[in-house]
Amino acid sequence: MNREDIRIRVAGIYIRDNKILLVKHRKFNQEYYLLPGGGQHTGESARQALIREWKEELDVEITPGEFLFLGESIPPDINGRKHVCQMVFSIDQISGDVHLHLDETLIDVSWMDIDEIPKIRLYPQCVEQILGYIQNTTPELYVAYPWV
Repeated sequence: MNREDIRIRVAGIYIRDNKILLVKHRKFNQEYYLLPGGGQHTGESARQALIREWKEELDVEITPGEFLFLGESIPPDINGRKHVCQMVFSIDQISGDVHLHLDETLIDVSWMDIDEIPKIRLYPQCVEQILGYIQNTTPELYVAYPWV
């Protein structure tokens, strides 16, 4: 395995009126939610990547907040799959109206009630870490997510 086999994903948590902003993906005939974000480019800081990804996906300007937690998903069989490390930050502020930029996998944006988070399919599986942050308890800083 080399560096090209590991994908670094940055993501942000933004809460408003007891709702969290999520994006919905469709891949391999499955639909699931993710925290908004995406891949970090070589030479780009995690915060720079987060700002770029939110602009590309949602057409908003953001102010990233604090680093919250990290998790990784390691495929049991690497053949064509990437090991993914996800860094999650709080989002202190967004400017502009959220407008989803559709692509081959990105199909919707949702303001999800926080109470609904445990009931949805969210990848990577960082629900407990998100809830720890929302409930003002310390989220687990590192989790090895199951490969799905």
